[in-house]
Amino acid sequence: MLGIFQGYNFIYEISYLWVIFILISIVSAILASNKYKFIPLVLMMFILGVICITSRINFISQNSISDKLFVKSKVEGVVIGDPYWDKDRNYVFTITDLKVDGKSKAESIKVKTFSSAVKEGNLVEVEGKLFPSLAKPGYVMSYAKINIINSTQPFLVQIKNKLYSGADIAIGGEEANFIKGILVGARSSLAQDYQETLNSTGLSHVVAVSGYNLTILVVILQKLLRKKWAWGGLIISLIVVWGFCLLTGGSASILRAAIMASVFLIASYYGRSVSIFVSISLTALITLIINPLAIAEDLGWQLSFLSLTGIVLLSPALQKLLPKKPKLLFEIVSITLAAQIATVPYILYIFGSYSTLAFLANTILMPFIPLLMLIGFIASILGLILPGQSYILGGYISLLIKYIFDFLRYLQFQDAFKVSSPPSLFVIALWYLFILIIGLIVYNKGLVSSFQKHQELVK
Repeated sequence: MLGIFQGYNFIYEISYLWVIFILISIVSAILASNKYKFIPLVLMMFILGVICITSRINFISQNSISDKLFVKSKVEGVVIGDPYWDKDRNYVFTITDLKVDGKSKAESIKVKTFSSAVKEGNLVEVEGKLFPSLAKPGYVMSYAKINIINSTQPFLVQIKNKLYSGADIAIGGEEANFIKGILVGARSSLAQDYQETLNSTGLSHVVAVSGYNLTILVVILQKLLRKKWAWGGLIISLIVVWGFCLLTGGSASILRAAIMASVFLIASYYGRSVSIFVSISLTALITLIINPLAIAEDLGWQLSFLSLTGIVLLSPALQKLLPKKPKLLFEIVSITLAAQIATVPYILYIFGSYSTLAFLANTILMPFIPLLMLIGFIASILGLILPGQSYILGGYISLLIKYIFDFLRYLQFQDAFKVSSPPSLFVIALWYLFILIIGLIVYNKGLVSSFQKHQELVK
């Protein structure tokens, strides 16, 4: 990670001398005593981090679409994610796997048009002027002309669309869109005022598919299959984990969760225990090999690992301080509070404001999410097979979601609880140093291992 930061902020040219240094580091690690083996290995990983980020930056610069800025261009690409209508009545979608004049390009483009014929997974050709954008994906094409080259949608996308149809039949309205969001992260289909309510109360992660969704899925599968069919349960769980990851677009948070879930599933099958710190480190390594720019440019990746690390380091200590009963409530409180402690300073630094009511909203709402996911999924299936009767369950779901958003809208306008004083880098450094010290105390007292065992027993 330090090597990636170094390579991101300074320009380097990859040299054969680096390869020699890596070989020397490996030999030194083999010959050195156990006490000092880590020194050449750490230096080697630092150099590999610099090489990784430098190679990625060079690849992007050599395959960039920036030379097409401000001129009319034809670009071919595949539509990713759900297209949606924005507040200006533009039909918006994102294309990736770009080709310009037969040459592949590394970036993605957000396209705005007036036609709603384009669907996720379509291969399209868009024509228009390309402009830079401050938001992701970094380029935007407005008033584009669209030519659909291939309208076939991938199998997983077809399954997702069927689920959408079932939710619309059974539940309908914005409540159905909310269910789509918590099931597969379809946030773009949610109305703007609903999104603003979730953002204001610190609950946007609920409809941005995350490890929480995947954890619930894996736990259910393990409970159903592990005792009766261990080998088959492992294979089915891994297929579901990575199918769900592909279905939801492979965002940083879901990719992290998929890798960690796979590590724990495989270790559990072979009767091995895996340190949560090893799992976090391994997951960070794999995701950064896939996209080394994530550590510097992807806020989702940063907050995902900050919250996870905060939960692991701080939640065991908080559980010791909080009341023991009711047990489930205070477990949720400790996990929510740990994630908030780890992420709030960084959120304040990036965005300049934060609502302290986010903790209350998370604590109250999160216990309802597994229930909503389960009954929302059942209602969506019923909408497909029993459309005439599914509205009965769908009506109760719709009513529950309306009550939830009435409560959230009340919290949304409580301005007295908003903090608008971004911390300095020095304060942030002290804050995370404090978390690290608490984490070391927790680790030395063995609370992390007991926390991990407890979570496994709960699962």
